Formats: sequence, C-alpha cells, structure tokens
Amino acid sequence: MGFLLSNYQLTICILLYSLIFCFSSSSAHLCHNDESTALLQFKQLFSFNCAACDCSVYSAPLPDNWKEGTDCCAWDGVTCDNTTSHVIGLDLRCNCLYGTIHPNSSLFNLVHLQHLDLSHNNFNHSQILPSFGRFTNLTHLDLISSHLSGPIQSSEEEVWQGNNFSNSIFHLQKLQELRLGGNRELTGKLPSFINGTLWHLRHLRSLDLSFIDFTGELPNSIGQLEYLEVLDLGYCNVSGTIPRSFTNLTRLYWLYLGGNNWNNGQFPSSIGHLKNLEQLYLSHCNFYGTIPRSLTNLMLLIWLDLSYNNFEGPIPQLFSNFSLIQYIDFSNNQLTGPIPSSITGLTSLQSLYLGSNSINGIPPSLFHLVSLTELDLSSNNLSDTVELDTFAKLEDLISLDLSKSGLSLTTTNSTPFSFRKIWTLQLSSCNISKIPEFLKTQMEHLETLDLSNNYLNEELNPLCNLYSLSYLDLSNNQLAGLIPTCLGNFNGNLILLNLQKNNFHGSIPQTFGFASMLQLLDISHNGLQGMLPRSLANCTNLEILNLGHNFIEDAFPFWLENLPQLKIIVLRDNKFHGTIEQPRKRLAFTNLHIIDMSHNEFTGTLPSEYFESMHSMMMDDEDKSSLKYMGIGSGYYSVTIMNKGLEMTLVRIITIFKAIDFSHNKFDGKIPISIGRLKALRVLNFSRNGFTGPIPLSLVNLTELESLDLSQNKLSGEIPQQLTSLTFLEVFDVSQNNLTGIIPRGQQFETFSNTSYEGNLGLCGFPLSKNCGNVQIAESPTLPSSFSHNFKFKFDGFGWEAVLMGYGCGVLLGLLIGSYIIQRKEEWLVRIFGVKMRQHGKRSKKIWKKIAHTKSIINCL
Repeated sequence: MGFLLSNYQLTICILLYSLIFCFSSSSAHLCHNDESTALLQFKQLFSFNCAACDCSVYSAPLPDNWKEGTDCCAWDGVTCDNTTSHVIGLDLRCNCLYGTIHPNSSLFNLVHLQHLDLSHNNFNHSQILPSFGRFTNLTHLDLISSHLSGPIQSSEEEVWQGNNFSNSIFHLQKLQELRLGGNRELTGKLPSFINGTLWHLRHLRSLDLSFIDFTGELPNSIGQLEYLEVLDLGYCNVSGTIPRSFTNLTRLYWLYLGGNNWNNGQFPSSIGHLKNLEQLYLSHCNFYGTIPRSLTNLMLLIWLDLSYNNFEGPIPQLFSNFSLIQYIDFSNNQLTGPIPSSITGLTSLQSLYLGSNSINGIPPSLFHLVSLTELDLSSNNLSDTVELDTFAKLEDLISLDLSKSGLSLTTTNSTPFSFRKIWTLQLSSCNISKIPEFLKTQMEHLETLDLSNNYLNEELNPLCNLYSLSYLDLSNNQLAGLIPTCLGNFNGNLILLNLQKNNFHGSIPQTFGFASMLQLLDISHNGLQGMLPRSLANCTNLEILNLGHNFIEDAFPFWLENLPQLKIIVLRDNKFHGTIEQPRKRLAFTNLHIIDMSHNEFTGTLPSEYFESMHSMMMDDEDKSSLKYMGIGSGYYSVTIMNKGLEMTLVRIITIFKAIDFSHNKFDGKIPISIGRLKALRVLNFSRNGFTGPIPLSLVNLTELESLDLSQNKLSGEIPQQLTSLTFLEVFDVSQNNLTGIIPRGQQFETFSNTSYEGNLGLCGFPLSKNCGNVQIAESPTLPSSFSHNFKFKFDGFGWEAVLMGYGCGVLLGLLIGSYIIQRKEEWLVRIFGVKMRQHGKRSKKIWKKIAHTKSIINCL
C-alpha cells in the first residue's frame, strides 16, 4: 500500500512540475508590452496600397491578427526569442505598406531586432534614417525596392557618432546581409571598404546595391570583404575599372556587375579566379575583344550572361568545362563563325541566347541538347535552308526565336504534332511560304506567334484554334480574304494584333471589341472598307490604333475619346469625312502622344477644346536623360509618320515624341490659339488645308518643336518675329500662303531656304531675293503670362481680343500720363534726365509710332 501511495505521490509531483513548466514557458513566450505597443503604433502609421508597391510575388496587407491584448510573438511576420521573448525578427515584405518612416518611429524601439525585412513596400521617398543605427544586433537588413531616397552615405572623413544615417548602417558590426537594391532615388558614392566607413561590414556575406545612383569608381578595398558570397552592383552607375582585388573574393558564388560604365573595356582577368562562381552577370559592361578562355576555370557555373557587349571573334571552345551550366546568353555582341560542335557537352543546358551576332553555322550537335527549353538564334548570318521540324527534335522547347537569322525555313514536312510545349514562336523574315500544319491545330500553350515579313498568301481561318494567343504578328505578308472574326475571340487574352501590309479586304470585325486586353491594333496598309466598328470603344486598354492606308469611310471616331490609355491614333489615307464636333466629355484624348489624320476629307473648323485636354502633349518635364520607349514587355511599338517633310518609320517610339498631322484635308477657319498649350509637341503639320487668318502667336510656346509645316493654306498677316525663339526648329514651311512682311531673322531662321517661303508674294527679306526697302517690322503683341502658364484667361470668359484690347489701352494710357508729366515737370526732368533724353531722342519717335500702332489696333477691335 505504501508502495502504491508513493507511486501516486510521485505521479502527482510529476504532473505539478509539468504544469509549472508549461506556465513558465507560456509566460516566457509572451512578448513585452512595450514591443507590442511599438509594433501596433508602427502599423498605424501606414495605409495599405498594393498598387503602389513593387512586388513580383503575391502581396497582401498585414493580416488581422495584429491586435492589442494578444501575444505579438504569434503575429504574422514577427519572431521572438525563445528565452527572452524580445522581438528579434520582423518580416513585412510585400505587405503593401504605404507611408513615411519618421525619425521618431516606434520601429526604432525594437532594439533587439536581428532580422528586418521591409522590402517591396512603398515608404514614399523616406530616407534611411540615423535611427537605424540603434539596431546594434542586426544581422540581416532588407530594404529592396521600398521607394527610399536621399544620400546613401556620407563622406569617408565623417566619424560615426550614432546619428549619421549611413554610418549608422555601415557600422552595424554584426551585419551579414545588406540589401538596398532597387531604390533608384538613393544616391551617393561608395566609400572604402576597409579602414574607412565600411570597416564594420567586413563580415558581410551578401551585399545588394543594385539600381542605386552612385557616382565614382568601385574602391579597390572591396576585395577585403573576404566572406562575401553574393554581390550585386548591377545598374548602379559605377564607373572606372573592376578592381584586381576581386581575386580575394573567393567565396563568391553570385556576381552581378552588369549595366555599369566600366571604361577599361577589357574583360577583368580577376573574375577567372573566382572558382566558386555559380551565377555571373556581366551584360551591358562595354567589354570588347574575344571572350576570355579564363572562363574555363569556372567549372561550377550554372548561369553565364555576357550579352550586350562588344565581344568579337568566334565562340571559344568553352563548353566542355561547363557540365553544370543551364543558362548562356551571348546575344547582342559581334561574335562570328559557327556555333562550336563542343556544345553537345552541355547536357544540362536549358537556355541558349545567341541572337544579334554574326554567327554563320549550326552544328548538328545542337539538336542533341535534349534539355533545351529556350533557343534564340535571331539576327545572325545563317544561310542554310532548314526544315522547321528539325527544331522540333528539341521536344522541351517553350521558346524559339529564328527571326532574321538568315535561315530559310520550309514547312512541307511539318506535322500536326510538332512543338507541343511551345509558348513563344518567332519566325519573322524566314522566307516561309506556308503556315505550318501544327499551327492549324489546338496549341494550348502558344501565347506569342510572329510570322511577319514572310510570303504567306493564305486565309487566316486555320489559326482560329490558337485561342491562347496574346501576341500575334502577321504583318508584311500576302495574306488575303476577310479578317476572321475569331481573332477577337481569343478568350480575351489578345494584347497585340498586327496585320499591317497584307491584302485583307471587307469590313473590320465587330468582335475586336471583345478583346478587352488589346493594347495594339495595327491593320494599316490593307484594303479594308466600311465603317469603324463602335465595339472598339470596349477596348479600354488600347494604346495604339493604326488604321492608315485603307478605304475606311466614316466620320471622325469621337467615341475613341473614352479610351484612357490611347497614345497613338493613325487614320491616315482613308475616306474619313465631315466636321470634327466638340468633344463629348470634358477631358478627351488626355494621353495622346501622336495623332495622324492626314490625307482624308475632314472639313470645318478645328474645335479648340480638344487641344485643351491633350495633357500628355502639354507635359515637357519628362526625364530626357534616359530614353524610354513605348512597348509591351520586351517588345516595342513602331509607327510610320511624316516627320520633317519625310515619311519615316519609327522602329521604336520614344515617349517624349509628340506629333500632330492634320495635313491634306479641307479644314478651314483660324488655327486655334489653344494649340499653343501643347508645349511638348515636336511635330506639327497643318499643311494643304484651307486655314485662314494669322499664324497664332501662341506657337511660340511650343519650345520643343522640331518641325512646323503650315504650307498651302490661306494664312495672312506677318510671320511672328517671336518664332525665332524656337531653337529646336529644323523644318519650317509656310509656303503657298498669303503672308506679308519681313521674314524673321536669327537662330534657326538663318538656316531655312527659299522653299520655306515661296508662294507668298508679300514676304521679303532673307533668304528671298526680294528686298524689304523701308518696310518696318511690325510690333507683335506679347502673350500674357497666363497664356504660357495655365491659360486662365480662356476659362474665365476672356478671349484673346479682350486681352489685346486691355493691353493696348493700358499702353496708351501710360504714354498719355507720361506725356502730361513731361509737360508739367520739364525743368525737373531736364535737370535729372536731360542728358539721357538727348541721347535717346531717336527712341522717342518710336514711342509715338507705338501710340499710333496701338490706336490702329484698338480701332480694329
């Protein structure tokens, strides 16, 4: 009995001990109240805006379990120490945070943090504050793509005192991972990595400073970061040479130096010593010469990118050493010769990009690469005739680009079962004369198909099974018949449809209106007739609409003003007719960059309200330091327009290019003054119409204008002398009008020839042979400042005539008062100004001429 009792007592003791342990453990995991409060206060400072954040993966606001009175150690994104219960980890990446991090933010009260990840949020141009220096236990800091701005660090001479933001980060002695990349508004200069402000980062294993706007060179002391495994300095504007000290970074397995201004040009030999490298990115580095054989030392390489350099010569026999490599990109260089036969040794290769070189041979061993999924041989000097199905031996291909490769592809032996996994097929300029059989079957994965610039002369109905297509380019062929209605029914996936320069006839299918994702529709240079389908108004994502060179007979499609993304409209050379009515909505065509309505039969006056709402053409504050082009994904839009008197094709359309072409119509009346609001305009062509009245003085506001053609109208009056301020003007044509007076001199006007002015019998002066004699230059009234800024006078109910009348009356009144004062205070004025009045006696005559001129203006009004 005693034995049983003792066992019973022992069991009770064990249970009690377990309960005590559980309670103690539970209490140990409850977070500290001050840290819980700090987290809640930090959250309250932000709104949630996923659209404003750059997150390539799924993003969502913070979950609802961040609640007062609950254990913050159990909150999503929060990690606590098992022993002390302090918050040691905070992961808020891609949580759609939008707002500003202030110096007194409660975040900086979490002084025990070891891991902090705030990446892929939007902190609205916040700076990396000195308070970050309080995180003395921090080992991992990730602020990638979080919309930070300001200087990245101070000068090396500054000593850290705990309140300098950059030094406070770069002196975090325990830091192993620092990721600041993708914050394009961070600026600065990289300091020394040793015996300088970055001395305390010598234990770093991962450093990402990509896409930061640095100045200066990469310091040689970077080689002292001997524990570094990952280094990303891509596109951070670093110049100079790659330091030789890179040979010390023997632990590196990931290196990205692409997109910088390396000015030596020679491939750095030091990289050949980094034998642990697995991924090497050196695109856009200005390297030239031959691809170095020292790369054969990098036997662990998985990813090699040398694209967009100036490497020349043959591709070296490197491949026998790269048994692990999966990705090779040598595109956009000047490589010559055939692809080496040793490529057969790359049994793990999945992606091979050799496009835009001068390669002239394909070895049979290429088709033994059974793991290959992506192959790009475009824009080379291959000259063979190859059966397309030969490439189908690569059964895992999802992307094939042979465009402009020089190959002539035959499809006679094409089977319905080829390329079953293909997603992207680009076969432009491959001399194809027949649509391959496999494209006439249901290709469930095919999204991009480019058969442009070939010799196809069939109807398109067989392609109606390709319901997954997003991009379809069949331009520059000999395709005939009606445009199939199925092209508008591809499950709403169609983004780009280019059918230009074929032989299609009939009307435009109404089904295009169901392609709700459509961004580009180009059906120009065909024989299409009838009216424009109103269903296009449903294509709210449409950016480019090119209908030029057809036989479309319709009124002006005012309903297109409802398409908010529309950037380019080309109606050129059709049978559009009638007047252009006032816009139906207050803000019409706000995003337009180019509109070409030339060679039609439009009549009547131009409504000024349209020009008052073309906001994109008013904006001249775009960043011109880096060129940006219109396009979809990696592709670019193109368009053919009249520019500077010549028809030219813009293969890529720069976003700052703005143009209006209304030439070869029957417009009449005055040119609207509101055209002067479009100060970003570069091309303006109103030639071959019936415009009357003077050349608007408001054109002086078009300071970016490069081409102005007002020829073959009925314009009268003088050419405004102020137009000489248009310093970018290269083409100026006012020939065949009724203009009079002296041709302006100075600036660009010194470069224009007789042809710019011929057919105006009243014009005189350079460059014409007609001498002006005693003809005086008329004083042109200056524009009020409100016109050049926001045109308030227009919307306040005052027209140009009222402004000019007020101007004239003001000048006249001022001169009369001045005359009265001179008569009454002659002695006083002579005593003070007598000398100057005598010196400028001739000028007083001009004053009375101005008075007479002003009176004549008032009488006219």
